[in-house]
Amino acid sequence: MNKISCSIIQDVLPLYLDDVVSDDTKKMVEEHLQACEACRKEAETMKSDMPLSTSKSVPLAEARVLKKLKNAVFKRKIIVSVVSVIVTIAVVIGVYSLLVIPKTCIPYDSALISIDEIDGQLYAHYYGNNFAGTACHHPTAVVTDGEEKKIVVFYFYETLWSKYITPIFDGNKEQNGDEYIISLGNAEQIDNVYYGKFDDGFMKESPTVPEKWDMIWGK
Repeated sequence: MNKISCSIIQDVLPLYLDDVVSDDTKKMVEEHLQACEACRKEAETMKSDMPLSTSKSVPLAEARVLKKLKNAVFKRKIIVSVVSVIVTIAVVIGVYSLLVIPKTCIPYDSALISIDEIDGQLYAHYYGNNFAGTACHHPTAVVTDGEEKKIVVFYFYETLWSKYITPIFDGNKEQNGDEYIISLGNAEQIDNVYYGKFDDGFMKESPTVPEKWDMIWGK
């Protein structure tokens, strides 16, 4: 029998590896592989390209398609996971911002808010449960009743977080005398103290005292 060339063997290698050749062809290829190192390496390379889970009954070309499909599905899963994480973080940040950024002025209540003078300094005390922070505009000259006076305006504020979330962690317990304190300034430099919400720019031009403010301390 004439020696079979390597080119012929390599042409039938894919069919041989898929086990779809006749017994005679299979025997011919195996005999050639035993004697030819180059064709053996080529056969090993082709085997390494085949997925391990692929059945011998599946054609090699189909196995390669399945391998590409699995890679595409895997990449898609990674993309979906990353997008899901980003969306989740965005939702959490959005909800948190909604709970902590909008600030609502706590209405004035003389039973919960007091002004005390200690060692020549004025302090505002808040004794309520729902507290998120304080806004204070320190001594500013205004004209009221035809007189120029130095006033301080401040307010305590709440947020949705302080109103609904904080009580969950605190067990909605009473303050039992605990208080929130802020310094308003030197009592000698202040004529009146007002309680009420204000905008950042309310003192820029011709400052006046809005009617909605409550004067809670004065000389």
